[in-house]
Amino acid sequence: MIAEIFGVDGLIVLVVVVLFIGIPVWAIVDVAKQPSLSQGAKTGWIFGLILGTLILGPVGLVAALIYLFGVRPRVARAT
Repeated sequence: MIAEIFGVDGLIVLVVVVLFIGIPVWAIVDVAKQPSLSQGAKTGWIFGLILGTLILGPVGLVAALIYLFGVRPRVARAT
């Protein structure tokens, strides 16, 4: 049904946009909710994720994936 609305090309674009925006937003929200991160670390990650996503595009997605799969598990284990 969605493919009928957007077309196949539009559906691919929609999925890519959701990935490039949704994953960094998920990472930003998670950073903000982490009690064990220092305020400086939170600010740095949030600023980097926003800057990377809005200005550098794919860099924001890569930074979000690094946070979600590299930093986040270590922070969770530390608490």
